[in-house]
This record gives sequence, structure tokens and C-alpha cells, in this order.
Amino acid sequence: MKKIIFLLASVIGLSSAFGQSNKVVTAFNLMKPEYNELDKAKQAIDEASVHPKTSGEAKTWYYRGQVYYKIYQSKKPEFSNLDPNPLKQAYLSFVKAKELDVNKRFENELHFELTRTSADFFNKGSAEFEHKKFAESVESFETVIAIGKLPYIHQLDTGSFFNAALAADEAGLNEKAIEYYNKSIELNYGGPEVFHYLALIYLEKGDSASALKSYEAGIQKYPDTSANLYIAMINYYLGKKDVASAFGFVEKAIEKDSSNASLWQVYGRALEDRDTEKAIAAYKKMIQLDPKNFNGYYNVGTVYFNQGVVANDKANAIPLNDEAGYKAAVAIADNFFKEAMPYFEQAYEINKTDSDLLTGLKLLYYRFKMNDKLDEVQKRMDTLK
Repeated sequence: MKKIIFLLASVIGLSSAFGQSNKVVTAFNLMKPEYNELDKAKQAIDEASVHPKTSGEAKTWYYRGQVYYKIYQSKKPEFSNLDPNPLKQAYLSFVKAKELDVNKRFENELHFELTRTSADFFNKGSAEFEHKKFAESVESFETVIAIGKLPYIHQLDTGSFFNAALAADEAGLNEKAIEYYNKSIELNYGGPEVFHYLALIYLEKGDSASALKSYEAGIQKYPDTSANLYIAMINYYLGKKDVASAFGFVEKAIEKDSSNASLWQVYGRALEDRDTEKAIAAYKKMIQLDPKNFNGYYNVGTVYFNQGVVANDKANAIPLNDEAGYKAAVAIADNFFKEAMPYFEQAYEINKTDSDLLTGLKLLYYRFKMNDKLDEVQKRMDTLK
């Protein structure tokens, strides 16, 4: 009796094993183009992948990967919605198949499938980034990285590290972004911009020392780069109100981008205390580059106006008994003020609401008794109160 029961159990076991193996074959057939019943194929292969008789077979997982990959590729909602992330399931299945394929029966096929899946994850991550699904984009690019690190793939996709950094940056995953930006630098990928992006994260974290090191490293590595890193350094120092330090990078930035009006403004600002003529020339360069640039006209006028104030103070310091000296000094001041006037007036045509400009014009018109213009400016100031 015991022997009969044993034999009967063996028969049942063989039948069960055959049934599960049959489901693997069924799944394979159902995903063929002539059938394309991916829902049924998925059901069959999922059952086979968890059954003790077939879950340890490489073929099961190889076919499972193919089923899920076809689900990923499908344009039909009834199939594409069968799983929230079919490409990930395909990837995991192929990796599992490789682990189980000790006889290397599917070696070439799995290498192809994983390489193809990696390319799809790259495209998926790019599309997710474009649609502002940044966390999902990070995961996709990390999967590309993971596939590349597999010993039987061993293919380093440098672009994925940089893209993962960008996506993590946008997702607010600062530590992960820093990790991938640094890896991109190590791989010489991303150019000078990677140093700028890295520095911005450090600045956001309040780590200005690391930000500065990043900028300096970028300039050292790419000395002939575009003006961007130099501009970043300039903005860094201007943010700290350190015009002197910013000045050292302005000339280098202008060498790279002489058509940038903002650079000429910073250059002029830094020169005002060093060489007023060069400062005026820098501001006039702004006007040449952008004839509608309010700051260009206003800055030129301001330099002349300030020179007039200094000259006027010197005139007021002359003794009362030196009338000739006083008149000569006043004439010098008047010349500076007259130089300032047309630039202030041109700035006024561009922007009639700047309070500092209006105050300057009011003083000039008052000094030279230009009452009609003085009334106009006063009315404008009154409307802005």
C-alpha cells in the first residue's frame, strides 16, 4: 500500500511539473505576433514564476522578461496597463534568468535583452525628465547604471550619471545629485556646466566654501571655457558684496563673451573707484550693445554726476576771498553735471519711474534753472508718491 501511494504521489508530482512547464510554453506562444494575447501570456508566466517546479528555471524568467517587455512596447491600453512598470519587471526577470542560467543556454539572448532594456530605460528616463517626472527619471537612469555595472554587461554609460544628477537635482534629492555630479566629473562628462550645477546645490545648502571650490575646480579644469563659470564666480562674489574679488573674473569673462552687456556693467562698477574714464567706457559699451539699456545710460550719467558733486564740494571749500578760484571750480563742476544730463535724460525716456534718476534730474534742472523740465520731473515724482 505504501508503495502504491508513493507511486501515485510521484505521478501527481510529474503531472504538476508538466502542467507548470506547459504554462511557460503557453506564455511563449501567446506573446507571438499571430496571437498577441499578452494578458493571458502574463497570467501564465506569472503563475509559472512562483510555482516551485518552474520558478528555478532560467527559461521561465527569460520568457517572463520577454512577456513584460512586449507589454512595455504595446500601444494597446489593455496590455500596457497590465503592470505599472513592465520595463522594470522585464529587467528584473532577465537578471534572474541570467543568475539561473548556469549552463549558459540563453547567454547571448540575455546579453541582447539587457542591452536593449538599458537603452529603453535611458529613453524612458529622458521622457520622464521632459515631463517633469524627476523622481521617476532618476530611477530610470539609475537602472541604466545598474545594468552597465553587471559583470556580464560591463558597459559604463557616462551620460546616465550626468542625467541622473540633473534629474535628482530637479527632484530635490541633493545628496544623490551631488554624488552623480561628482561621478560625472570623475568621468570627464558634462563639461564646465557640471561644476556650476554642483556649486548651486552647495549654495542652496548654505555651503559656500564647497561652492567656491567647485567653481575654482571648473575654471582650473576648463580654463578656456565659455564665460559661464566666470560669470558664476562674479555673481558669487557680488552676492557677498565683494566687488574687488569679482573684478578679477570680469576681464576673463569679457574675453570669452564681449557681447554680454551685463558683464560690462559689472566691469564698469568695479572700475568706478579705480579709473572713472574706463568705467564710463565700459558703460558706453553697454549702450553700444543694447541702445535701450536703462542701466547703461543711467550709469554713465551717474559717474559724471558724482564727479560733479566732488568738484562742487571742492568749490565750496575755496575761501570766500578767492572769487576767481571759486568760479573756476564751479565751472568744472558744471561741466561734469552737463555731461551727465543727456545720459540721465535718455535713461528717463526708457524708464520714467526710477526715483533715483528723477532725483538726479531734479537737481540738475534746478541747478541750471531749467524750470519747464523741472516742473515736469516734479509732477512725475508727485504721481509716484
